[in-house]
Amino acid sequence: MRCESINRFLGGLLFTAIIAIVLTLSVTPFLAGSYGILGFANLACIIVAGSLLYFLNKSFSFIRAVTTINVSVFMMLEAACPYLTAGSPKGPLMSLVMLASAFILFSSYNRRNAQRSIFITFAILMLGSVIHYACLYLIPVFMLGFMQMRVMNIKGFLAMGVGLITPLWIMLGSGLVAPEELSLPVMQNVWTMLSDHESWSLLAVVVASALLLVGLMIVNLMQIYSYKTQIRAYNGFFSVLSVATMIMMAADYGNILSYLPVLNCCLAVQVAHTFTISTNPRRFIGILLLIASCAASYTIFLLY
Repeated sequence: MRCESINRFLGGLLFTAIIAIVLTLSVTPFLAGSYGILGFANLACIIVAGSLLYFLNKSFSFIRAVTTINVSVFMMLEAACPYLTAGSPKGPLMSLVMLASAFILFSSYNRRNAQRSIFITFAILMLGSVIHYACLYLIPVFMLGFMQMRVMNIKGFLAMGVGLITPLWIMLGSGLVAPEELSLPVMQNVWTMLSDHESWSLLAVVVASALLLVGLMIVNLMQIYSYKTQIRAYNGFFSVLSVATMIMMAADYGNILSYLPVLNCCLAVQVAHTFTISTNPRRFIGILLLIASCAASYTIFLLY
């Protein structure tokens, strides 16, 4: 009975509120430095992204139970790497673009006339890509996502094309952007800004998160496969997104921090699956180990 009480606490709103407070405090040491207001901007993006992750599951029930453990884990993973909570807001913004688009994607499942949803989704993705080129990889991911939702036909591809063109057409037509200002994106390299210790610490966090994500995807696969078709489609999207994100992190390794929040979203979903699927009364131990790992990661980054 005591074990189940701990499990309910970890999957409840109070624990999520505590983690949100810890996340807020994790930004504090950086506010007096060069990061300044970026810490508050990132914090707001992370909390909004966590809220979207909760409401996405509450609306479409792709996790076995309505829980907030996915939100708690997402915020813990974000707090584990101070560069996410205090640095450039591009990564957290990309997770917002992905989750907002996922709402539209999931709501389109098996709808006969989904062209409007497709148009809006790809317009959002293209607008996000204008802000930060890393969002471009989400375009093929969501194209496959709409195929999984069983709505992608000739009209759907046309709606996708118009959605991708519209933001650029509006910006060019209104004079917000001049044609000569359009250029290929400038590739970033976060590693040049980090010390050797910081680089190895960041690499360790990324590799550990990716390996844990792959492991949990394999563990959860058979159980998720037994769900009804619609729920399998929702979780299939997260599987495609997870693989695509890991590929992009390897291909665009200099910009790895921009992809990490999306990877953390995917990992949080898989942790929530494992936590809610398992009938082991001591499943809270895995969450406690994750908390300890995130705390150790943050401490290492902070001390060095």
